Amino acid sequence: MKRVVFGLGLGFWSWIGLASLPLPQPVVGEPTLLVPLRDLVLAALPKHWVTWNLQWFPGQIPYAKGEAQKNHAEAVRETLGQMAPQVAILEEVVEARALALAIPEYRWQAVSNFRRAQDEEVKLPPQNVAIVSRVPWKEVWEVDFHALPITPDRPVRGFLGALFVDKKGSCLTVYGVHLKSNRGGREVASLRRERAMDYLRWDWRRRGLDPQKDAILLAGDFNCSLRNPDFKEETVRKLVKEGWKVAEENVPWPAAATVKPDPSGRYAVADFDHILLSPGWLKKNGRSEREVGVWRKGEVPSDHFPLEMRLK
Repeated sequence: MKRVVFGLGLGFWSWIGLASLPLPQPVVGEPTLLVPLRDLVLAALPKHWVTWNLQWFPGQIPYAKGEAQKNHAEAVRETLGQMAPQVAILEEVVEARALALAIPEYRWQAVSNFRRAQDEEVKLPPQNVAIVSRVPWKEVWEVDFHALPITPDRPVRGFLGALFVDKKGSCLTVYGVHLKSNRGGREVASLRRERAMDYLRWDWRRRGLDPQKDAILLAGDFNCSLRNPDFKEETVRKLVKEGWKVAEENVPWPAAATVKPDPSGRYAVADFDHILLSPGWLKKNGRSEREVGVWRKGEVPSDHFPLEMRLK
């Protein structure tokens, strides 16, 4: 695995008024890849998408073994097989090999190589993000936050990016994210989530992307709600103000909830999983009718339901 570490240039670091300071630069590297040897040309950009938090795949708990891993892998395979998206953005992937064995029909697979930082639960395995596809991408990359300075707003994990280019030269950039959970307090978590979005903007600049002009699809587990008024943060709302479209905005409540009720009663149902479409995407696909919904058929093997978007 190839990794490139950019200089941090810390100087003095204060999280108060941080937005006005330069961002320390994260690790940019290559994820674990399962890619066919033959270089295929993509006939058309993908139209059927799913984002889904798999819950500690495989096994649904950290360090699951044996039968628990097998049962979870088979159930995930069955659920994805029923939906049959062209591209799935998956969170909480612990073992890349287990994912490859479970869904071999997704011939293009990328799984991040995130690491836990010193202020995280270092005894737990990293929760990685995966992009799996039935059609070829041109390029894939990851941005990892573990080497950033330990500050109150340091984001966790990182994100995964992929570039799809069709035979006409049309481009679509895709990002998979899994932002900080609300453990440790929502106020601190929201700071970390908002900072993660700053790094997405950093990556757009690095790659010469302009969301107002370029087609970008951003999806994953954001761990923040757009319908619960207690979540006042700008993590997603700032993008909406800039013209981004929340794909599931017209799905009524509670059908839009992607997080299942917690059996212990600690957490309520929530809409934490989102698909966001850039203004540039809307300009190129605005006339395409979208079917968007939360998949609830059968026994979904996770504490999250999948969120699905299909262009008609």
